[in-house]
Amino acid sequence: MNVKKLKEAVNVLNESLDGALISSDIWSSGTGTAIAGYNQNPQATALFDKVTDYMHKALKGAGFPGIKDFYLLEMENDMMVVVLQFKEQGYQWGMLVDGKKVNLGMLLNISVPAARKAFLEAYND
Repeated sequence: MNVKKLKEAVNVLNESLDGALISSDIWSSGTGTAIAGYNQNPQATALFDKVTDYMHKALKGAGFPGIKDFYLLEMENDMMVVVLQFKEQGYQWGMLVDGKKVNLGMLLNISVPAARKAFLEAYND
């Protein structure tokens, strides 16, 4: 994995969201150990690592399909949390986004796919 490229990917995400990115962390699933980020929040990283694990187990137990590439939470005060899943690689990428500064279409159709692509390129380098 090329950590320098991961850090560049976070910067590209920040630029693509044009001031809407509040915080971001890329971490190892199961440990919550961040390897790159922006305005990092270790408590949020640990929390969402546990939330993801719980959701995977709860969905499976309920007979639902699993989470594919990401999940999104709409938060109070027009904030959104997006957590990208990289199951095969064993990583997650969480971000807190100001929904007043970016529209959902831009986030889900441009920024999230670009972030996924950048992560996979850095991982495979």
